[in-house]
Amino acid sequence: MKIYKYLKQLLSVFILILCYYWGQSQVLNTDKTIALDSSKKTQASISVSIATDQQKKSLVDLFYTGDFTFIKHNNTTTLYSKIDRVTNGGQSIQDVGNFQLKNNRFLNQAFYLETFLQHQWDGALGLEYRNLIGCNIVHHFKNTQIEDFFCGAGVFIENEKWNWSAVNDETKINNPSIIITHPKLNLTANYSILNPSNNFEFIFRIFNQSGTYQNQFSNRTSAFNQIQLPISKKLSTSLNFDFIYDTAPIVPIDHFHYNYYQTLTYSF
Repeated sequence: MKIYKYLKQLLSVFILILCYYWGQSQVLNTDKTIALDSSKKTQASISVSIATDQQKKSLVDLFYTGDFTFIKHNNTTTLYSKIDRVTNGGQSIQDVGNFQLKNNRFLNQAFYLETFLQHQWDGALGLEYRNLIGCNIVHHFKNTQIEDFFCGAGVFIENEKWNWSAVNDETKINNPSIIITHPKLNLTANYSILNPSNNFEFIFRIFNQSGTYQNQFSNRTSAFNQIQLPISKKLSTSLNFDFIYDTAPIVPIDHFHYNYYQTLTYSF
């Protein structure tokens, strides 16, 4: 009976349909965090959306996010994934994805060590892949079931491959793809408020990474803001906005990108 119950819950997730408004964005290290309830050993949420244009032609947008966290003693392990594909008449006009595996080992009440692996891509910008491995030392200034505020710093190795498909110069579109591997420093901060009684949540996160490319200093800053509004005990909708500013893009594309989307989430 329990297996049937979980299968029924999963089936309910995949029939959720909502309208989704999108804009181009460049995904950077996704420091996905959720408010943890130590009384639960696992937490999970899935969001799925399917959208078509108003004239019901050939524009199709498929959007998915998954968040799974496993808690054991002083460790938490989180697998976060996001895929967004938009096609028009069979032609891809947006293809964004991200997978991140993260482990937090709590050293004491204030500090923890965070290690992570990440793979991502953004076809519309010519980012064929970006692979990351790194670690951070994070300090919690406040960590309760209602309010959370932390800052962290660390290092990581980044390996990425870019093509010229998004460069506004047709003479360069056939240039060879650029593959680079380099170490970087990063800083991050996160503030969130959660109302456990109705699952209302506010999150603001900012992330900065710095390094060098072609003997010049490069700096990328991204920010993310989410407001989650409860509909029922397990169903909620969220408003999401994120942006990134890159002072030295690997290929000459726009320095600033943003993304806005609304999701419907079923938690179990």
